[in-house]
Amino acid sequence: MHAVDVVTDLLAAFNAGDLERMRELLDPDLVAWVTNAEGEADRVVGRDEYLAGIAAMDLPAARYRVTLTQSPVTVDEHLVLVMVEVQAERNSRRLQNFAAFLLRVEAERVTEWRMVDAKPAESDEFWS
Repeated sequence: MHAVDVVTDLLAAFNAGDLERMRELLDPDLVAWVTNAEGEADRVVGRDEYLAGIAAMDLPAARYRVTLTQSPVTVDEHLVLVMVEVQAERNSRRLQNFAAFLLRVEAERVTEWRMVDAKPAESDEFWS
C-alpha cells in the first residue's frame, strides 16, 4: 500500500468513526502534533494516547466529516501532505474549519502526524 493510500484510508476511518481501523493504520509509537486553541502544537506520543483523545470527541455523535480539498501531495516516498475541510455538528453548534496534515508513513502505518488548524480557537470551543 502506498503512503497516499494509507492516508486516505485513515481519513475514511475518521469519517466512519472506526477507531479499530484507525488503530491498524497508526503506528504504536505515533508522534502527533495537534493544534491547540492558541494555534500552538501540542505533542502527543503514542497511538493509544492519540486515540483516547479521538474517542473522547465521539466523532459519530458530532457528525464529523473530513474532506480533501485537493489531491494529496506526495512530498517524498514517506511524506504525504493533505489539505482538508473539517465539518461537525453537535446540538445547535456547527464547526467548519480547514487544516493541513503532514503525515509520515512507514511500513503502511502513520508514524508521525503534524496538523495545522486554520481556526484553532473555534475548533477548541466546539470540541470542549
